[in-house]
Formats: sequence, C-alpha cells, structure tokens
Amino acid sequence: MEIEKNKRIEFLDIARGIAIILMVCGHADGIGNIEKAVNLFNMALFMFISGYLFDSKKITTLKSLNNTIIKRVKKLYIYYVFYELFYLCLKNTFFNIGFYSSNVLYGTKFIYPISSVKEFFISIIKILLGMGREPFCGAFWFIISLIFVIIIYSIISYISNKFNCSKMKFLLVLMAFIFGCTLYYFDINIPRFAPAFTMTIIFYIGEVCRNNIEKINFKNNILFLISTILLIILYHFGAIAMNSNSITNPIYFLICSISGIYFCMFISKQIENVPNCNKHMSFIGSHTISIMGLHFLGFKIVQLCEIFFGKISYSDLALLRIPNYNLIWYILYVLCGIYFPLICYKLFNYIITNIRRRLKI
Repeated sequence: MEIEKNKRIEFLDIARGIAIILMVCGHADGIGNIEKAVNLFNMALFMFISGYLFDSKKITTLKSLNNTIIKRVKKLYIYYVFYELFYLCLKNTFFNIGFYSSNVLYGTKFIYPISSVKEFFISIIKILLGMGREPFCGAFWFIISLIFVIIIYSIISYISNKFNCSKMKFLLVLMAFIFGCTLYYFDINIPRFAPAFTMTIIFYIGEVCRNNIEKINFKNNILFLISTILLIILYHFGAIAMNSNSITNPIYFLICSISGIYFCMFISKQIENVPNCNKHMSFIGSHTISIMGLHFLGFKIVQLCEIFFGKISYSDLALLRIPNYNLIWYILYVLCGIYFPLICYKLFNYIITNIRRRLKI
C-alpha cells in the first residue's frame, strides 16, 4: 500500500516542525531540564524522518551508489558550508559588538577573534572538511553526522542489494550500531563521526517503517500513552547527548528513541487533521535548516531586550543562553528562535525575487 505523496510529505514536514521546535526549546533552556528531556529522542526523530524518506532499493551498482550519496549529501553540505562561512565572516564583528567573548566557553572550547589572513583561510579549510563549528552553528554537528550516516547506510545498502539479502542489511546496520556503542564505552568520541554509527540504526528503522507503512499505526492512543510514560520514567534514569555520542547504554538509547519518535509521530498525525495549524507546522518543518542556522542569532534579540530592561548585564550578551530566567522570557526565546529565521527566509526570498524581476526588466 503506497502513501499519497502530498499527504506523506505534509505528515513528515509536521513531524520535522515538531523536531525543530523541540530543538529550539532545548537550546533556549538555560537551566538544562528541558534540554535533557528533548535530547532523549530529538536527534533520533530527525534521523528517523531522514531514513523514512530514503529509498535504498535502487542502490544496486557503484554508479547508483555514487549518485545517491551525491544527491543526498550535496544540499546538506552546501547549507552547512554557507552558514559556517557566514558566521566565520562575522566572527570579529560579533566580538566587537559583544555577541562573542574570549572569556566564555562555547561547547568545550574558548574562541578568539581572527588575527590573520592565514588563520582565516585555515578556518575555511576546516569548514570545507566538515571540521568547522562556529558557535552559532552549534546545531550543525547533526548535519555532518547525517552526511556520514547517509554514506554508511548507502554502502550497507549497496552490499546487501548486491547479495539480495535483507538480513545482511540488518546485520551490517547492527554492527555499525555496536561499533558506535563500543566507541562510547571506551570513551572514544570522534566528533560527528562516532554519533553517525550509533544513529545509523534509527535511519534504518525509518526506512523499514516507510516500506511497511500499511502495518504502522501512528494513531494508537495506547501506544502514545505508553511512549509518554516511558519517556517520563526514563528521564530520571539516564541522559543522552548525541553530539558527544553519550547514550547511557544501548537499550536505554533505543527505548528513548523509539518512544520519542512514536510520541512525536502521534502528535503530528493529530495536527495533520487540524486546518491552518497543519499548514503552519508544515511550513516550519520545511525550513528546519534556516531555523537551525539562525535561531541562536534570534536569541540575541531577546538578550538585547533583557539588557534594555536591566535583567542581564551587557557582558551576558556573549552567552548563547541565559540561566535562571522566568517563563515569559523563555517563551520569548523560543518564539524568536523559531520565527526570526523564518522572517529572514521570507525577507531573503523577497529580495532575491525583486532582483530577478528587475534583471528581467
């Protein structure tokens, strides 16, 4: 049984919309409780959706393998490079206006202004090699990991299709997952690369669900309730941080991922039947890259307002998020994190459209 194309796309866009909103909610959380809850399954949800849209049946030759990888990776890589270079060019400006500070720890490192042309070009080379990570592009670790997953899964699909053996695909995916978990247990964290092996199994589950859609019911109230209860319980017994491939243990990771995926898919199915809301969520979901790349910049608008009202000091502007703020400020962070990028997207499209129109004249 095939899914209607338009319906399937809208359903997945809504799910992506939920995923990106949850990501912003997590990044806006200065305390860490919401971020911990979101991290239990959010990256897995993104990976599941990507796998759901992947068709590995056509990967039967080296040419088709090459074409599939290029087609899937090219757009992701271009977005990654664009945003990294965008923020790299603004790096010194951000230091001058207080958006960055050498006294603030961004992730696991301190950053400093670019002091030479040589340093600038070295940074460009790192970005092109997938090693760049400007602070405002913190979420883009997932893009590089997704690229690795696509490459790994495409190769696995090619091998299993060559032997016409679906069981071989499962075993190879399982081996990739075990390898990722092994890296975690031996405390070997290869940024972006290690999480890719761990998350390949979620990508696989996504494609399996798409191929067996007639057997999948994302509207089961009982399963939704079970998923919700499991997430609430598991929140207190571990934590997941996929950017560092930290998963507590393999079973914990799989249960959290599957529960969270079903939880969000159930909600997306409900939203799908709500007029206007479905279109709005679908629009948000179809612009996840823009939100991923600009939401931290959107946070700065709220921080500037906090400075104006005397809630924080000017030096706090260099922080990616502010701890201990109240609910109203938190909501403002989330709203700006979501809608500032969408406004920028609309404005950019308007400018480009007008330029093209004038050139035609």
